[in-house]
Amino acid sequence: MTTRRVQNYVCTSCPIGCPLQLVHEGDEIVEIEGQECNRGAKYAKQEFVDPRRTFATTVPIEGALYARLPVKLSAPIPKHLMMAAMGEIRKLSARAPVALGQVMLRDVAGVAGVDVVASRTIPRTLCAPDPRAESRA
Repeated sequence: MTTRRVQNYVCTSCPIGCPLQLVHEGDEIVEIEGQECNRGAKYAKQEFVDPRRTFATTVPIEGALYARLPVKLSAPIPKHLMMAAMGEIRKLSARAPVALGQVMLRDVAGVAGVDVVASRTIPRTLCAPDPRAESRA
């Protein structure tokens, strides 16, 4: 017979942040307690079975007013692939112009259908600032 165990989570599906307790026997969920809305149980199940995360960051961009382009994942990826995704994104750079939603990298960390997309439209600047100018001042 498998021993009952408890996993504790804090739900991030809504602003309440309910403390959740998921009771399981091996891979089988026995009960979930603590949720104040219907999203809590779904969140706890997802965290127990297949935890996923999403994130946003920036990459260097040339020919633009700003030196960095904000990017994000188009969908959550398995939690254990976060570092691999960041490693791939660290190698990216962009060249203006870039449109909001433009795909910068397809199938990040080998996850089909999850792309790195631009989070902002950035036009090409005719006379982009010289990044070395700040260091000369």
